[in-house]
Formats: sequence, structure tokens, C-alpha cells
Amino acid sequence: VFLAQRRVRELAGLVITPDQKMIHTALYSRLSLPQSLTSMPRAGSSGSGATRRGQLHLIAAKKNKRKEERKAQKRAETKALMEKRDEDKGKETSDTSAPSGPQPYEATATVMQSLTICGSYKDKTGEKLLDGTILVQEAAKALWNAPFVCASHDASDVFNYGNKAALSLWRLSWDEFVGLPSTKSAEDDESVQSERRELLDRAAKDGYIKDYSGIRQTSDGRKFKINGATVWTITDKDGKKTGQAVRFDTFSWLGDDGEEEEMIVREGGEIVPKKSIAADASSDMKAIPSAVEVAEASAAVEAQAAEVRRLKEEDGLDNSSPAVQAGVASLMEKKAVLADLEERIAAAADA
Repeated sequence: VFLAQRRVRELAGLVITPDQKMIHTALYSRLSLPQSLTSMPRAGSSGSGATRRGQLHLIAAKKNKRKEERKAQKRAETKALMEKRDEDKGKETSDTSAPSGPQPYEATATVMQSLTICGSYKDKTGEKLLDGTILVQEAAKALWNAPFVCASHDASDVFNYGNKAALSLWRLSWDEFVGLPSTKSAEDDESVQSERRELLDRAAKDGYIKDYSGIRQTSDGRKFKINGATVWTITDKDGKKTGQAVRFDTFSWLGDDGEEEEMIVREGGEIVPKKSIAADASSDMKAIPSAVEVAEASAAVEAQAAEVRRLKEEDGLDNSSPAVQAGVASLMEKKAVLADLEERIAAAADA
């Protein structure tokens, strides 16, 4: 205010007394602004605009830098996720043993033939070829992995289906088996081929035959004897023969010295020696605990529990005592033995 009044007087040409001048000088010295502020350009000057633009450029540069940093971080995270996905996919590929591409039973023609085989078996024998309740869309896969050998040929005696067990038995791939004359399934001997033809003619006449036994051979010439096979004729809706099929779950390899090794087909189409199945069953039976074993294990648990109580009640020991801790550890071991015996009994009962 004083400075303003002084300036007004100077402009107006008014006389300022020495006392007033001294007061104004003192006030001016006290109220003087810092150099940094007095040197700042006034609003509307070119210096103020340049400073403002500089500040805006600085802020924009900082924003762009943060934006680029965020983009770089996202790119790094995306790259890491892609690498992890590729690594997991590689592990899955290396761990799986399933062949690439569709399975033979997934082809439309094979699905239809599978349904034809199952339906014709039911029509001719009155029984279901596959156990349990099988949906139509699951029948082809179920027949492929069935625990029996199943094959069929068309009206010209050319194989048009063989499940997993059949291909394994004859030691052929799907492409090698399908299209092969069914006469090749038996030895190229007149008597053998005559017996085979008689079998097929009888099945065609009667619709089906059961408990058939006959000699066949694999693609590499190894002979085997079919046991308890069912052979049936496949017909169309008019009753005209369109092919025949066979089903059996056991056979015997024939040795040169007349020895036989009986084989059986397991779930999944796996062919194994029948004696191994018997051995497994016998082993399972031996693994079932007896009532005496369970009673002894139960008595051991009760005796050890009584010992732990005695240590606490009669000897006055607590849980921090080494003797009590050792007794409890022994009790837990005996309880584990008893629990294992009971679980094995329950598993055997469920089986």
C-alpha cells in the first residue's frame, strides 16, 4: 500500500517530505519480494507461455514413459504365459502314449459296422454283445476295447472289422486286416479250409453257433486254437446275408511239440496268459487278512492303549515324558496296522 501511494505521488508530482521518504524506504526494504519472484515474468508475457509449454511437455513426456513401461510389462507377462503354455503342451505330448490322429473305430463306416455287429448278435442269440448299458455313441469304442476278440467279414468273405484284441491276435494293423480275405485267418490246408467253410455254412443256416473250437493262425504263421467261440450271420432287413462275425475271449497258443498255452483277453483288448490271471486272483485271496490277524491286531492296540494309560495314571507321567511319547508312537503304529487290515477286508468285500 505504501509503495503504491509513493508511486502515485511521484507520478502526480507531489512533494514527499524527508520523513515520508525515510518511512517509504524502510517499508520498501522490508516488503521487497525475493529475487526469484521479482524476476518472474508477468502474466501474459512471452516468458510465462514458454514456461507453461515446457511444463506441459515435461508432464506429457512422463505420461508417455509410464505408458511405454506398462506396455513393456504386459508384453513380458504375455511372453512368459505363452512360454509356459508351450512348455505344458510339450510335457503333455511327451507323457501321452496315445497315437496321434483318429482311432480306427472313430471312422463313420467303422461306427456303423460296430452297431451292425452288436445289433445282429442280439437278433441272432437274444443276448447283448456288450455288458452293461452302452449308449449308441459309445458302442464303437466299447466294442473296440472289449475283453474279447471280435471280427467280421462281408458276404465275399473279406474282413471289414477287427477290434483291438483281434488285430493284436493276428498281429496286423487296421489297414492290413481290413480288406484281407478271411481265408487267410486259417492255415492254407485243404482240410482246415474245408472245416472252416463247413462252420460258416452251418452258422448261415442256423443263424449262429456257439462253443466252436477250431485251429487258426496269425499273419506270421503261429497257430492257435479258438475256444468257446460264437459265430453268427449278419443279415439285412430283408434277411439277406451280408456277412458273418465271430466272438471269443480265450484261445491257446499251439507249440510244435503239442503244448498249449491258454490265453485270455482282458478289458481294453489286452491279451495275457490265463495263468497270470489265476495267479493274480490267488495272490489277492492270500492278501485278504484272516479273522485271527484282525483279532490279534485289535488286541495289540488295546494292550498298548492300556500301557499308555498306566504310565499317566499310575506313574504320574504327562505327555512331555519320553516314556509316554514312545508309548503313544507305538500305539499309533499298531492302530495303523489294524486300519490296513480292515481296509483290505473292505476292498475284498467290494470286489
